[in-house]
This record gives sequence, C-alpha cells and structure tokens, in this order.
Amino acid sequence: MLHFEGLRKKIIKNYFIIIVMMVILFESVFVVYIRNTNYESARQQLISQSNFTDWSSPKNTLDNKSFEKKINNIYEGQGLDKNSKFGISIIDKDKKVILDQYGFKSNQEVHYDDVDKALNDSMDKIPYIYRMPDTNEHVMSISVPLKSNNTIEGVVRYTTSLEEIDNAILKQALWLIIAGILILLIAVAMSLKLAETLITPISELKSLANDLANGNYKVKHKTKAIVDDELGELAQTFEHMAFEIHRSEILKDEFISSISHELRTPLTSIKGWSETLGFEGITRDELDMGLGIIQDETTRLIKLVEELLDFSRLSSDRIKTSIEEVDIAGLVVGVINQLKVKAFEKDVELKFEFESDEMQKIQGDKNRLRQVLINLIQNSLKFTDAGGYVKLDVSQTDEMTTIKVEDNGAGIEEQNLTKVMDKFFQEDYNKAGSGLGLAISNEIVKLHGGHLNIESVKNEGTTITFTLANNHTQSAQ
Repeated sequence: MLHFEGLRKKIIKNYFIIIVMMVILFESVFVVYIRNTNYESARQQLISQSNFTDWSSPKNTLDNKSFEKKINNIYEGQGLDKNSKFGISIIDKDKKVILDQYGFKSNQEVHYDDVDKALNDSMDKIPYIYRMPDTNEHVMSISVPLKSNNTIEGVVRYTTSLEEIDNAILKQALWLIIAGILILLIAVAMSLKLAETLITPISELKSLANDLANGNYKVKHKTKAIVDDELGELAQTFEHMAFEIHRSEILKDEFISSISHELRTPLTSIKGWSETLGFEGITRDELDMGLGIIQDETTRLIKLVEELLDFSRLSSDRIKTSIEEVDIAGLVVGVINQLKVKAFEKDVELKFEFESDEMQKIQGDKNRLRQVLINLIQNSLKFTDAGGYVKLDVSQTDEMTTIKVEDNGAGIEEQNLTKVMDKFFQEDYNKAGSGLGLAISNEIVKLHGGHLNIESVKNEGTTITFTLANNHTQSAQ
C-alpha cells in the first residue's frame, strides 16, 4: 500500500515538478522551432517567386508595352496554375486592385504594409504576416514594385496561406502534448520507484534507531533493503554503534560484578576481623594479624575508590595535572622500593636499569607519574608467576623520556591487545582489579605529551612502553 506523505510526498512532488517544467520547456522550444522552420520556408519561397518580377532590371524589354500587357506577361511568366500555393495580385499606384489572386478585375482599395513599402520603392524584400480582414485567413505576403521608365506604376503582390502550416504545427503540438502526458505518467511511475528506493532504507534505519532506543543492541539491517551506498554506510554505523553500546553494557555489567566483588571481599574481611578483635581472650598474635589484614584491606579499598574517582574525572574531562620539576630517576627508584615487598612475597624479581648514568629532570605531575608506574608494575606483578621477573628500563633523549615495563608473565591474547586500555576491560575477571588502571594510565601519559604502547605474546610476557615529554609545562584538565 502506497502512502503519499512525508518524505515520499516531497520526492514525488519535486520530481514531478522538475519533469513538468522540462517537458513544457522542451515542447515549447520544439514548437517554436517547427513554426520558425515552416514560416522561414514559406518566406524563402515567396522571395523566390518575387524575384521573377523585377521591372527595374536593365534586361527588361517590356518598357514600351502598355501596363495591361505587362500585367498579362507577369501572369504568363509566373506559370502559376490553380494548384499553386501562391496567389498574385496586381495593385496600381493608387492602391486599387487591378487583378486579384483569382484573375478577376477589381477596384477595391487595399492597405497593406508590404504594398506601401513597394510603392515607396523600398529595396527590402521582407514578407509580412497578417490576417485577411474579410476572411480572417492567416497569410504571408510580399510586394514588388512595377516600374516603367523608372516610374512606379503599381505593385505585384505574392500571397501564400499559412493555414495549412498552422494546422500542421497544431497537430504536431497536440502529439507533443500527448507524448508529454505519457512522459509525465512514466515520470510519476519512476518517481514512485525512486521514492521507494529512498524511503525503504530510511524506514529500515528508523527501525534500527527504534530498536536501539528500546535497548535492542543486536540489531542487523536487511541487506536487500539497504544497499552499499551512503545509507548503507549509515546503517553500518548504526550497527557498529549498537555493537559498541552492547559491548559497553557487557563491560559495565562485568565491571559492576567485578567491583562488587572487589568491594565485598575487603569489607567482609574488615567486618570479620573487627568482630573477632572484639572477643575477649584474643591473643597478641591474632590481634596483630587482624589489624594487619584490616590495614591491608583498607588500603585496597582506598586504592579502588581512587581509581573510581579518577575514572569519573576522565569520563568528564576533569582530571588535572600539577606540573612541576620531577626527578625521574628518584621517582623510579622510590616506586621500585615501594613494591619490592610485594614482589618478594610473590617470588618475582623486580629490577630496573637506567641507560645513562645521569638522568635529567623533567616537567610533569609527580603524583600522577608515580600512579602510572605503580599501576603498570602492579599489573605485571599480578600476572607474573613465581620465578618470573619484572624489569624497568629508562632512557632519555633531549626531548623525550621513555620508560619500558617488561615481564615474562601470562601475556595477553592478540585479539585483546586493542581492548586492554578500554575502561572496565579485564582479560581475566578472576584476577583482582577494576579494569581501570591501564585506561587511567594511558590518559595520564597523554596529558604529559606522551604515548603508551603495549606489546604482548600470550604465555610469554608483556612489554608496556610509554614516553613523556621532558619539557611538558602545560597544565591540562
């Protein structure tokens, strides 16, 4: 069922208007061309006939004859018969008809522009078009002066009817109108088809959008309805957007599940040990162990909350850096010393190396850079088994500082390398963490004019390299 509303109506209306204008313009030009061509042919034939009569020519030998004989010679010389398209009238200098186009004598006085011009001895042979006053016949005429001894005695007037030409032009115009109507009908049919080819994919896109609005993120467009053009690209964009939204929803759900676990575990430990410490008769060793666990779990909660706050700031572009002079060598040594105990507990070798003996100080946010180093080293420690190693290499040029964190741990699947810096992404949700560390670290590195890159082979290890601009002085938000 066809509906002539909205965009479909606009397409058909505009397409129809354009076709109507083009048909009218074409038919008008064609009719004018046919008319001019036929009228020009009649003009040339009249001029050709008038050339037979030239009383002013030196070759003329009729000057000594009477005017009546000259008139008879003109009739005989033209050789016109009853079927001729041309009529000849002889008019004297007083504008009275001596012989009309049928050969009858008449004293009727006439007033025609071509007769006046001929009597005035005009050299311009220009046919005139007008309607006969008595019959309203549409005719074309031309007059030639009749001279004797350089004196105008009258004119000979050639006339041809334009009625037959006008009727032929009218018939052709009618056929053109009929053809135009057929063209318009075909144009309407084509505009309907064109409208459908546009409306159908747009309707499909509307359906995709409605599905997205209703929470259906597994939408797929119909390949027959949407072809490979701009609308097809738009549909693919919708699908990609739906896929990304769906992926984000999955990551969000997994993040909520993970963060709930991350919050519940330390809170459970804190609650359990706080209740245990309230019992009478608890030993000193149990007290020290309980307080240590409470302290560790509290630190873990604080770190988790800080990551969530940083994530919130990153999402709203409100993360700030406080630029100052940073001793990059001292910063690296400090972080290594801070995490040595954890590395020792896991039986993982934690080492570092400076490629030059003297590392120049850089401009940056000391606390944020420490956060990046701690995040990257803790990640490496978390995914490196006992007997493995985590190594830091620090190098400098005049403009950039490069820090490489390398381990021989679990590694990352190749298909996940492009996702590990996405917010909430965790390759192994059984491992503790929020999935925000790498995403936050990447943004901090960017704020320092640098770039973070990850290379990894599953079950062989991971290398994370990031660069920092030595003289980055702009404070960003």
